[in-house]
Amino acid sequence: MAVKLLVLGLGNTLKMDDGIGIYLVREIEKYFEKQDVKIYEIGTETWRIYSIIEEENCDNILIVDAMQFNFIPGFVYIGKNPEINDFCFLSSHEMNFLSEIDFKFFKKRKNIYIFGVEVYKIDWSIGLSDVLKEKFDEILNKLIELCNLIIQKEIENDLLGIKTI
Repeated sequence: MAVKLLVLGLGNTLKMDDGIGIYLVREIEKYFEKQDVKIYEIGTETWRIYSIIEEENCDNILIVDAMQFNFIPGFVYIGKNPEINDFCFLSSHEMNFLSEIDFKFFKKRKNIYIFGVEVYKIDWSIGLSDVLKEKFDEILNKLIELCNLIIQKEIENDLLGIKTI
């Protein structure tokens, strides 16, 4: 039986808040049964996404990543089935892997969710900034809540909206 939710954590843990996606997915693993949620730490190896999505054949995909909108650090953006341009705009990462992924193809048979966290600082250092460390539990709780909603199929809107913490 296929899992109900595939969670992909993106980011670079060597660059402070850029690693928030990795730190969050490491934590949520403790809250869900393996038959419900499968978690991958993608890190900066975004080229792996296409093969993982194909291999897992899961209808719900959640991408957890850092973002830079110059909002309040810890601000959380949650979206469903974004257009490719929206995703490129949201992520703080280089999106060269998107040339390999046809989002329209996946959207026809899958739900793609984005959980983006506004960073405070991206610089060469291991660990989150003090600002995001302070807000980490609140952000984690939002992510757990979103995962539960997706698993229970209680999300119907194409755009979930913007949530602030």
